[in-house]
Amino acid sequence: MEKIFLHVFAEKLELMGLSKRCVKDYPYDMGLFLRFCEQRENLASIHDITPEHITAYQTHLQYTRFRKGRYLATSTVVKRLDAVKKFYSVMYADGRIKQDYTGLITVPKKKRNIPRHVPGEKDMVTLLEAIQPTDPLTLRDRALFELLYATGLRSGEVRSLCVENFDRTEKTLFVTGKGAKDRVVPVGDWVMPYLLEYLEVGRPKLIDPRDPSDLLFLSKNGKPITTGNLGDLLRKYIKQAGLDMSISPHTIRHACATHLLKGGADIRYVQELLGHADLSSTQIYTKLDISFLKQAHKKYHPRERLDNGCCQH
Repeated sequence: MEKIFLHVFAEKLELMGLSKRCVKDYPYDMGLFLRFCEQRENLASIHDITPEHITAYQTHLQYTRFRKGRYLATSTVVKRLDAVKKFYSVMYADGRIKQDYTGLITVPKKKRNIPRHVPGEKDMVTLLEAIQPTDPLTLRDRALFELLYATGLRSGEVRSLCVENFDRTEKTLFVTGKGAKDRVVPVGDWVMPYLLEYLEVGRPKLIDPRDPSDLLFLSKNGKPITTGNLGDLLRKYIKQAGLDMSISPHTIRHACATHLLKGGADIRYVQELLGHADLSSTQIYTKLDISFLKQAHKKYHPRERLDNGCCQH
């Protein structure tokens, strides 16, 4: 089936400002649908696809057993159907195809899992204090992980920050998040000294003079920090801190949100800080600390405020 459509699709996504991951994943997942139409439905052209083929693919994804006799995870089904919806939305608007089947595609609701094993406040202090800033790399690492905990930035967001995104006067960062959505987040007074010392003392020694980068956080070779680099660094410092737990950069994001809410922050402030488009994405953090919920219930519910001795049953 015509692969040219997938190339055009990728180009359109890039022009729309979507992340590199989306530009790669959407066409790949759409390609799986085209392969299904070609191999299972014997279609030769993308223009031969009908609503019946859309329905057949949805059924195939949700009710077919794949590897080891297992069904696809809901998140995988959602991802693949989202790609098909995006394809028809973009390509129909561009006039490349004559049918818009987006309204025919029913994407199952993805279960919002409550994050597990979120480190406590003392654990985060222990982890961060294990990073002693004594050279360019440790200056970078202390600033980076302090910033992650203070702002709740995603791994990709912090790795793609440029120096110009940091406003020293206002103590803020200009962040481009998911779907090319921009937001401004406060750095915080605690983080500022670490970030400034890294910028003034550490970062200049990491810059590659042959190929200087504008990125805020650089590897030891002056290159971008990868997802793997960030994970390796975190595991190293967890071990140094003597913590017996598994923490990822995204876990630190969870910790930031949880600790803010536990401290009394308004949930809409946390939503804005994290860059959540939907409030329900932020609400999962209110379910993390049941002891905090019990305390709040006991403190604020009118029935709970009654003296136990006065209760009549």
